[in-house]
Amino acid sequence: MDTKNVIAAISLSAAVIILYSLFFQPDPKTISQNSVKKEKIESDGDTPSLELDEKVSSLSREETLKESKRVFFENSSTYGSISLKGGTIDDLTFKKYTNTLKGNDNVVLLNPRSFSDGYLIETGWATNNKNIDVPNSKTLWKIEGNNKLTPNNPIKLVWSNQQGIKFEKEISIDDKYLFTIKQEILNSSEKTYDFYAYGQIIRNKVPKIQNFFILHEGLLGVFDEQLIEKDYDDIQEKNFSINASSGWLGITDKYWIASLI
Repeated sequence: MDTKNVIAAISLSAAVIILYSLFFQPDPKTISQNSVKKEKIESDGDTPSLELDEKVSSLSREETLKESKRVFFENSSTYGSISLKGGTIDDLTFKKYTNTLKGNDNVVLLNPRSFSDGYLIETGWATNNKNIDVPNSKTLWKIEGNNKLTPNNPIKLVWSNQQGIKFEKEISIDDKYLFTIKQEILNSSEKTYDFYAYGQIIRNKVPKIQNFFILHEGLLGVFDEQLIEKDYDDIQEKNFSINASSGWLGITDKYWIASLI
């Protein structure tokens, strides 16, 4: 009797999903047309550009991690390191989740930029002024003060250019999965410059995906209270951009998401 009930429940669930997809799921063409109307896509010549050239090596993850000096972090949920080359969060492992049931192979989320499966968080500044130096992916940051990041001890990364400008990043972490980055510029020169703070999530390649129609894997965000979802195929076929005054963005897998708020 129990077996019949289980079979009946599975059959009814499958029927609901199939009927929804046939009669109630929005037409992709309609979604696309509505998105075009709602999304304001602009190309502003005054907007500073960011680095797009990512050189990938054939080294292992462990070898790639050793290529740059690092500051380590740890809390009750994660451990990893921040690369002093570029000041990026590019090494994060979950303590409480494994790839296999009852295994010891903890899930690794973030990887260094030059690793084949690079996946990282980068923040910084951009400027349209070609005569001013700003930190980039090759910049070697210095640690000022505390040299390990824990929930009770933030770290400060500093770098100065030759024009009298000092750039600072204060990075803190809670006891779960949230990093907070405060950026500051100290200008001791007699000139005035315009800088644009930015944050970006960089992923070198498309990961293996489930490709199940009720599960979104790819890019998503909420911009001015509007949810936007983009599959990897969408952005490979055509670049996508949107302007908004508030919101958050991220890249989501079946189980994990890396996001910027």
